Amino acid sequence: MKKSNFLLFLIVIAFAKANHLQAQNDHPTPRPKIGLVLSGGGAKGLAHIGTLKIIDSLGVKVDYVAGTSMGAIVGSLYASGYTGRQIDSIFNIIDFDKIISDDIPRSSKSYYERKSNERYAVSLPFKNFKVLFPSSLSKGQNIYDLLSKLLSHVKDTDDFSNLPIPFLCIATDITTGEEVVLERGYLPKAVNASGALPSLFAPVTINDQLLIDGGVTDNYPISKLKERGMDIIIGVDVQDDLKSLEELRSALDILSQINNFRTINDMKDKAPQTDIYIVPDIAAYTVISFDQGREVIQKGEEAARTHADQLQRLAFDPYSKPELFVQMADSIYLNTINIKGNKNYSRAFIAGRFKVKTPGMVAYTDLNIGINNLQATDNFAKINYEIITDQNGGHVLDIDVVESDVRNYLRLGLHYDELLRSGALINLTRKNVLFDNDIISADAIIGDNLRYSLDYYIDNGRYWSIGLHSEFVRFEQDVSAVFVENVINISSLSVNSLRLQYSDWTQQAFLQTRINKSINFVVGLEVKSLHVFTETLITDDPTNDTTDFSNGSMGSFYGKVLVDSYDNALFPSSGWKVEGDFHLYAFNTEFGERFKEFSMAQIEVGHAQRFGNFTVRGAAHIGITIGDTDNSAMDFYLGGYGSRRINNLIPFYGYDFISISGGSIIKVLFEADYEVFKKNHIVFSANYANAQDNLFEQNNLFDNARYTGYAIGYGLETFLGPLEFKYSFSPQQKNGQIFVNLGFKF
Repeated sequence: MKKSNFLLFLIVIAFAKANHLQAQNDHPTPRPKIGLVLSGGGAKGLAHIGTLKIIDSLGVKVDYVAGTSMGAIVGSLYASGYTGRQIDSIFNIIDFDKIISDDIPRSSKSYYERKSNERYAVSLPFKNFKVLFPSSLSKGQNIYDLLSKLLSHVKDTDDFSNLPIPFLCIATDITTGEEVVLERGYLPKAVNASGALPSLFAPVTINDQLLIDGGVTDNYPISKLKERGMDIIIGVDVQDDLKSLEELRSALDILSQINNFRTINDMKDKAPQTDIYIVPDIAAYTVISFDQGREVIQKGEEAARTHADQLQRLAFDPYSKPELFVQMADSIYLNTINIKGNKNYSRAFIAGRFKVKTPGMVAYTDLNIGINNLQATDNFAKINYEIITDQNGGHVLDIDVVESDVRNYLRLGLHYDELLRSGALINLTRKNVLFDNDIISADAIIGDNLRYSLDYYIDNGRYWSIGLHSEFVRFEQDVSAVFVENVINISSLSVNSLRLQYSDWTQQAFLQTRINKSINFVVGLEVKSLHVFTETLITDDPTNDTTDFSNGSMGSFYGKVLVDSYDNALFPSSGWKVEGDFHLYAFNTEFGERFKEFSMAQIEVGHAQRFGNFTVRGAAHIGITIGDTDNSAMDFYLGGYGSRRINNLIPFYGYDFISISGGSIIKVLFEADYEVFKKNHIVFSANYANAQDNLFEQNNLFDNARYTGYAIGYGLETFLGPLEFKYSFSPQQKNGQIFVNLGFKF
């Protein structure tokens, strides 16, 4: 009986085990969870893109992504739904020079800001009489703008675990040195913080923490993936190896080496924990080798292919990451704009510079232009913004500005040309002097000709801005005796040329506004004291050894219009420039009651068009005097090149400064510019002009140009401004002219 029961028990056990095995066969082992960790490495991190392309092509489904620095940037795009191939296409069209720098399009700068930015070579903030060197080379604003655009389709996802692929990234709290794991919040801002490489990009504030690059604390966050239950880890390591003594050639190399001590030591433990450890062969590249990005991406592909068999085994089920087709609408309906963080600058000022009206449809390009407009003021250390969906399904733009606490600047410049000669510029600028949005700027120019310039400007945004300007300029120049033909009978002169001394002291008060984002209007009052004389001629007055051609003060009402869409003030390759100027002179102390009102009007129109490395430029300049000036010093004068514009002295190739004069002029210029290397230009120029009194009362205004000139030159764009050498000549002149121009004009 007992044997029968025992036998029955064995049969039951065997049957149960068989059923259990059958159940196991009916429910196969679940697919392991796959984590992807992407290290930081600057430009070397572009190799991640190549690896992702191979992972996608083999059908590997990634369940979680963790990244640091560039690994966070590439990883966030992948986690948000982009494929490796799409990320490759994105980075293929990015201009990294502009993204990494704080480069702001010239079109975003006001007329006043352009004059300032195209005048000084070096700008140093100072506080309490101590010069403050910037904490970073770039604010990182352009990277933030790019990420905000690329990740706009997940703008409402504040929990990164809810992205198409769950994601996290690493940053470092600069005040404590502790690691910060970012997996909630506004994704572009989190990624921007993770990639804020010390000294290169400014820190990012998130939840009252000042964050920098996560590579300082955890450049390969594999442990975070294991903590989140990943069974298999694919790792892409683009970190540097230690450099030899011969390879340590710069401060950046040394700083990188110091950081690499820790990261390389960490990898002794982390690399063995990685199931598929991919290390691209990128030793020949640096963290700033963005110009070799295509090669780096290719290295990432090659490294991933060497692990193709391992990766292929992870594709348990047929899988292909779906292509992400982000519907990048041209515009969005904004209900309102919220501005916070502003203390010294009013909401009206910020909104005026932003130039976006709500409620209504707003183009994304206009949003980007608005951010650039605010950056161009140099009043903000960072401009954070988010587009969020409100309760009614509409959209709200939240702008959180971080105001700069710098109010004082020391600015420097150098310049040389053949008219004003050498000059060293020292500028002191102070913001928020009397009002929150005002600025005062004083230039002292020391050199062959002592000069100064003083400006006070109240920027009222979309409303009329107010400005005061004072300047003094002087120079000496050998000119033809023809210059004095309207003053003295030149047949009685015993000289062919004379040494002309020219000084101008000008005071202006003006109102300025900007319309339609590109048209600037200026109206104002001007008082000009002009003294033009020579000591070459012998006078009959023993008490006076000079001959004056102009010595008095004149006042005028003036108006200007400027449309300037040139991409570059020095060597424009695209855009238009239209500059019109009208002065109505109301008095002149030199003539007293004999003075009669007269007017002077000018308009200059220029256009540039690029064809590859070749640019064609054309410009026309017309000037006319209405009425009798009774003063030859107020005529238009053509000749020379390289100097800043002084009154009616207009550049003209083939002739020296102040060689051609007339009450009216018409001039055309054609230029062919070939950029042989980046910022290196070979330029051929041809100009033609007619100049004489009452020119526009004649029938043949320009049938036969009275004056012609040509020039061939080389130009180099430097941080000081342009460096130009030009040889100019005219078939009407015996000798050619050589013009040298160094630095921004001032």
